[in-house]
Amino acid sequence: MATAAKKASVIDSSAARGPGSKRPPGRPATRGGLVGVLMAIYRFLASLKLAVLGLGSLAASLAFATWLESRYSTATVQDFVYRSTWFALLLGFLAINIFCAAAIRFPWKRRQTGFVVTHLGLLVLIAGSYISFRTADEGEVVMLEGETKSQLLRLQDSVIRLREVDARTGEPGATRDFHFAPGPFAWGNGQARLNNLLDFTLSGLTDGRLPTPSSSGEVLSQPGDPVRVAIKTFYPAAAPSTVHEADPSGTPMARMQLEFKAPGMPQAREAFASEDEQWFALDRRFHRVARSEIGGREAPALIAFGYVDRPELIEDFLKPPMDAGPRGLARFRYADKSGKTRVHDLPLRDQEGKTITLPESDLSVTVEKVADFPTSDGGLFRVLGEAAVPVGIFEIRKGDGPAVKHWALASLPMIPNVAPNPDDPSATPPQPLASINLMVVPDLDPKLSGRMGQIEVLAGPDGKLSYRVFGRGKDGKTVLRSSGQVATGKAIPALGGGDMPMFINFRVDDYLPAGVTRQVYEPLYLPKAQMDQGIPAVLLELSTGDASREVWVRRDDSTDTPAFRPVQLGDRTYQVAYDVDRQPLGFQLKLDKFDVGFMPGTENATKFESQVRLTDDSQGIKERPHLISMNDPMSHRGFTFYQMRYSPVSDPETGQKTGLYQSVLHVGVDPGRPVKYAGCLLLVLGIFLQFTMKAGVFSDTARRKMEQATRRLRGPAGDGAAGRDEPERL
Repeated sequence: MATAAKKASVIDSSAARGPGSKRPPGRPATRGGLVGVLMAIYRFLASLKLAVLGLGSLAASLAFATWLESRYSTATVQDFVYRSTWFALLLGFLAINIFCAAAIRFPWKRRQTGFVVTHLGLLVLIAGSYISFRTADEGEVVMLEGETKSQLLRLQDSVIRLREVDARTGEPGATRDFHFAPGPFAWGNGQARLNNLLDFTLSGLTDGRLPTPSSSGEVLSQPGDPVRVAIKTFYPAAAPSTVHEADPSGTPMARMQLEFKAPGMPQAREAFASEDEQWFALDRRFHRVARSEIGGREAPALIAFGYVDRPELIEDFLKPPMDAGPRGLARFRYADKSGKTRVHDLPLRDQEGKTITLPESDLSVTVEKVADFPTSDGGLFRVLGEAAVPVGIFEIRKGDGPAVKHWALASLPMIPNVAPNPDDPSATPPQPLASINLMVVPDLDPKLSGRMGQIEVLAGPDGKLSYRVFGRGKDGKTVLRSSGQVATGKAIPALGGGDMPMFINFRVDDYLPAGVTRQVYEPLYLPKAQMDQGIPAVLLELSTGDASREVWVRRDDSTDTPAFRPVQLGDRTYQVAYDVDRQPLGFQLKLDKFDVGFMPGTENATKFESQVRLTDDSQGIKERPHLISMNDPMSHRGFTFYQMRYSPVSDPETGQKTGLYQSVLHVGVDPGRPVKYAGCLLLVLGIFLQFTMKAGVFSDTARRKMEQATRRLRGPAGDGAAGRDEPERL
C-alpha cells in the first residue's frame, strides 16, 4: 500500500543520512547513558498510551466517587477521594502527561495552535482544582426571622473546647480549642478507624476484621499541656442513652419489670419497654422512687423501690398495720427512763390536739396536725407516685424541757424527723427525742382509683431485698396480698392469677447497692443517603496529674454559642464542649423574612427564600436588601450564599413543632473558581481552534484525507485514481 511505501521510504532515507544530517523535526535524538534514560522517560510521559491510561483512571475514579457519595455521604467521598493523597497524585500525574505531550512537540507550528491551547486549558483547569483543594472553604449560616449573624459554621471542622473554672469566683477562664478531623465513620470501642480508601476496602472485604482496632484513640493535646485530651470513641450519628453501673459514691438502684395481662389480651405484656424505664434510682433526699404511670396513662399497679438503713424499719415494712384507719399509725421508738429502747404505736385517727405520755418515759407527745401534703411541690410525685402524702406533725417535750417539733411522712422513714428552723436555716437543728415512722396503708378503693394494687420493694443495709404487695379485698378494702424476700431474676405473682381473667407479676432483674446513672451515647445507624444529617458524639478522656475521667460529649447544635458541660477532674472543675469551627464573616446578615411554600396537602416544599439585609462597615454598606432563593444566590467579598434548606423549629419541652422555620444558607468561598473558569474557557477555545484551523476536521487537508480513505475503500474497480495517494500538502 502507498502508506507502507511511504513509511519504508522514510526509513531508507533516514538510514542513508550521514552523521551530519538533520533528524526529522519533533523527534529528539537518541542518546545513551543517563541522558538517554531521561529522554526515554520524557517520551513515555508524553506518550498517548500514558494519556489513555491517565484519563481512564480519572474516569474510573470519578465513577467510583459518584457511587461512593450516593451510597454513603458527601463527607465520605471528600475524605476518601477528592481530598486524598492518591487523587492529588493522579491529577498531578495527568498534568505532567499533558505538559510533556505538548512540550515534546516544541517548537510548535501554526497548525498546532488549537492543540497547544487545549492542553494549556487542561493544565489551568487542574491548577485551579489544586488551588480550590488548598484554599476553598464552606459552611452554613442558620437564622430565624429577626436574627443577625456574622459567623460561618464550618461543619466539617470539629473542635473540642475546654476551659477551667476559677474555684474562687466560679468564672470560666480562657478557652483552649482542639481541632480534629474524625472522619465519616465510627471508630473506637472495638471498631477500627478508617483513615483512607485502603482501610475502607480492607474493612469491606474482611467484614470489619481489618484493619486492627487501636485502643489509644487520638490525642489532641500537646506534651506539656495542663490537661491531656484524647478521643477514645467517635460516632458520626449518636443517640443519647443511660447506663447504670456500680459506684461507691452512688445510691441504691434496682432494675424492675412489671408484667400484666388484662381481659381480652392474647398474651401478657411488659409495662416498661425500655431499659431506662426499668431502672429505679433512688432520690438521695427521700430514698424512694415510685411510678404510677406508664406512657402517660395510669398503670394497673403502683410500683415503688426504697431503701432503709435500719433492720427495724424492714420489720415495719413487712408487717404494716392493716387496721390503723385512714390516717395510719405513728410508731415511736425512744429511750425510756432506764435507757432501754421501747416501741409505742399511736393510731392517729381523731388524735389532733391531744397529748400522751410515752410509756416508761418522761416524754410527752402532742399530735399537732395530721394532713395530706400535695406532692406537686418539691417533686414528690416522682418519688411517691401519689397526688398527696400523709404527714404528721408532733411536739415532743422531755420533762419540763422545751418542745421539739417532729415531722413524719408516710412511706418515707429515712427523712429526718427534726427539720431545720425555717426562720433560721443556718442554725443547728435540735436532736430528735424519738424516731417516728408514719405507716399508712394505701387506699385502693375502686371508687377513688383505677389502680388494682401497689407493689413495693425495699433494700436493707445487708444488701437483701424485701417486698410487699397490697391489693383489693372482696369488699373493696385494701389487703396485704403477700410479703417476703426477693430473689433476683425470679418472677413473683402479685395480683390476680388462678381463675381470674387478669394477673400482674413483677421481678427484680438487677440490684446495685451503690450505683450511678451516667449518660452515654450509642451509634445511630441512619439510611445511607442521610449519613450527613446525624449529630456526632465523642468519648473524651481528660487527664491531669493523677486524676483521669472519661466523659461523653455530643456536638452542640446551637447556632449562637457552644453549650459547655461541667466536668470534675480531681479538685478542679472544667467545662467542655464539642463544637464546630466558627469563623467570622467580617460583615452581618439579618433575616427579615423567610418564606416557605408547600404543595397543597403535603409537607413537600415548592420554594423557600430568605429576605436578608447586608451590613458591611468596612465597605460602607448599611442594611442593603437581598433576596436569596434556591436559584438566586448572593455573593459578597468572595462568599457565595445559597439557599440550601430549611429546618422546622420544635418546642424544647414538648417536642411539638412551633410553626417557625430556620433558614439554612450554605456558604462557599473558592479562590480557585476564577482559575477553573479560565481553564474551561481555554479548553473550549482550543477545541474550537482545532476544528476551524488548517489541521482541523473542517480544513482542506482533512477533506482530502477523507476522500483518499473513501477511494481506498472502493478498491481497483474505481475510476482509476483509487489506490493512488495524492501528495499531501500541509
